[in-house]
Amino acid sequence: MEEVAVRTWDSPIIMESYNWMLKVGRELKEKVVLVGGWATYLQAQKLKNKALPSLDIDFVALKGDFKSIEKHLLVSGFMPVSFRYVKYYRETVDGRLNEVSLEESKKIPSYELRELFLDILWDEKISSISFAHPYVRMIFERELYEEIEGINVALPEVILSMKFLIEKNKYRGQKQLKDLVDIYVLTVSPRELDFDVFKLLYSKEKFDLEWVVRYFRENETFLSSVMRELEVMFDREEFLLTINELKASLKG
Repeated sequence: MEEVAVRTWDSPIIMESYNWMLKVGRELKEKVVLVGGWATYLQAQKLKNKALPSLDIDFVALKGDFKSIEKHLLVSGFMPVSFRYVKYYRETVDGRLNEVSLEESKKIPSYELRELFLDILWDEKISSISFAHPYVRMIFERELYEEIEGINVALPEVILSMKFLIEKNKYRGQKQLKDLVDIYVLTVSPRELDFDVFKLLYSKEKFDLEWVVRYFRENETFLSSVMRELEVMFDREEFLLTINELKASLKG
């Protein structure tokens, strides 16, 4: 249950991430769309469902907005490290976070250091180490997002499709399990999924559903325990039925 213990509201870095996600998303509303774990969380909240909070902040954006987006992040105190943006904090004994510089972070014991990462996926690579995603341009062109909490959040079908596309037949530990939790939460939500959106994205870049079913079955005990803690029903048959329906629609 390590993943659940780390990603709870008892962790001050989680609340810090949540607040910065909202702040950046609102201030750059016309230029970024929220995806990933926080997008799953907000979509679940809208549906009066529950999901695990996220740690990293993930947005998608267009290459043409790179300069203005990066300028805004730098002014907000995010530092570019490789292809990511990060804030460093020192956690005090009473649970408070004090933001520190990159140089200061190197002197802090690992058990006191907290990192807040903000990642952006672009429609085209900004540099050799940045990441581009095949669905980004379509997300903006087709407006595959909706406003939640004052920011643009990717539709559940988009979040799922991006998570389906991640896997390349390799196990990614706790990150893999968090993705499975997010996939389950969105798949069995009260909102009916629009398979036409899946087909639209699938036509741009095909994703694989077999790994989802495989890891879902291999980690059923873990997933069921997470769902109990979230007070969300763990319905294996409903999940597999939805995935099979999606498979059939993509073949059609």
